[in-house]
Amino acid sequence: MQNLDFYERKNIRSIPPSVNDSYDPEYFPRIAQNTPREMERVRKKASRIFLFISSLCIISFTAGILIGIKFAGGSQREIVDKKTFNAVSDIGKKFTFLTGEKPVEPIPQENIFPKSTYPYVIKVTHEHDYAASQKIAAFLSHRGHTVILSKNIGGYRIYIGPYKNSADAQEALKKISGYTKYSLAENTRIIKR
Repeated sequence: MQNLDFYERKNIRSIPPSVNDSYDPEYFPRIAQNTPREMERVRKKASRIFLFISSLCIISFTAGILIGIKFAGGSQREIVDKKTFNAVSDIGKKFTFLTGEKPVEPIPQENIFPKSTYPYVIKVTHEHDYAASQKIAAFLSHRGHTVILSKNIGGYRIYIGPYKNSADAQEALKKISGYTKYSLAENTRIIKR
């Protein structure tokens, strides 16, 4: 049976003095402050874990779709077709009114080589298809010439220049005549624009 005082309803046993002396009056206020901090720390840790797991799920799902499309369609199949790519890349231009930005209007370009100042060009007399015209243009550009490609019904016309006077055009024609590749020596002539 416990040692109780039924009159005062208290325990008759006295608490040892060592326990009374070690009682910390600030223990409960400190515990009360630590509880919200602990809960916040646990919440942040849980949200980080959730973000990590969800990002792993998204990455694995996307990788699975890409690998599946690549294997199902062969090595030559494009993952995103041209129509979808163009539609997605133009979304920013279509919805500029949402961001409050005004669409950028193209700056009118001035004519870099006006006809009055640069009246002479060298014309390659034969017309070429797209691939050949690109090769010839690259060949001439690497040697320091300005090349202009003009699309025509039969193919592409190639012009070299323009030049301010006929003397500059003659000098450039001499250089071009020295090139043996693409037989440019017999297929070029100076014309006025």
